[in-house]
Amino acid sequence: MSKYLERSATALRTNASKIYSGDFLKRQTDYLVASVNSKADLAHWVKGTDRDIGGFSDAWLDVTRAGHARFHGYLSQKLPEDTRFKRSGYAMVRTRDPQLTLLSTDYWDAGLFRYLMLRVKADRRKYFVNLKSDALVPTDIYQHLLPIRTPGQWETVVIPFNTFTLTSNSVIIASQPAMSLAKMETVGFSLSDRQEGPFSLEFAWIKAFNSPRTHGSIVRMPFVRGVTWKTDFERMNPNF
Repeated sequence: MSKYLERSATALRTNASKIYSGDFLKRQTDYLVASVNSKADLAHWVKGTDRDIGGFSDAWLDVTRAGHARFHGYLSQKLPEDTRFKRSGYAMVRTRDPQLTLLSTDYWDAGLFRYLMLRVKADRRKYFVNLKSDALVPTDIYQHLLPIRTPGQWETVVIPFNTFTLTSNSVIIASQPAMSLAKMETVGFSLSDRQEGPFSLEFAWIKAFNSPRTHGSIVRMPFVRGVTWKTDFERMNPNF
């Protein structure tokens, strides 16, 4: 109960500070969703592998000497002894579920932003970025392949929120309802590329952000004489 009241008091102070300073009226360009700078930050993350169902993969989440998170381990394709499972080899890491306060549940609002931006250093394996929003089905997760262009080097990856695909238990859902952006719960990474062997993904931070010409789903395009919004959108070269 004491931790619940402490979280509620912190949320109340934060919201009151925003109202007093007028920050809630300002257009935000970015919002820090998650980061890892020290071992203490690891308490905000959870990890898992196919060992939860009898598999043989291993995964760890550490802090490097440079103060970044390193998600690493070994992906095993060996099947569990339970014959119901026909496939194995899975590892994931994500932020912890939002906690309840007196004011509300501690969601973060992605509706104010157009993109998810991640600072990462990955190997050549195929990782997915996973987002979970408030949904009726607990297994629903929005996923996007982490587009790595320079394996082994730090890079900033940008993914529009509207390009994520809804999945449930790794199966793509046909209907693809829109993500509940105002009530985002968790963000993380997963690996299930059917490749036996070690893996390593480092990340420094994850942010939601707007370009100078976007504000959430709104495109803030300048007026161009002789160009119409509906028919000549691409000609305007919005520089997102």
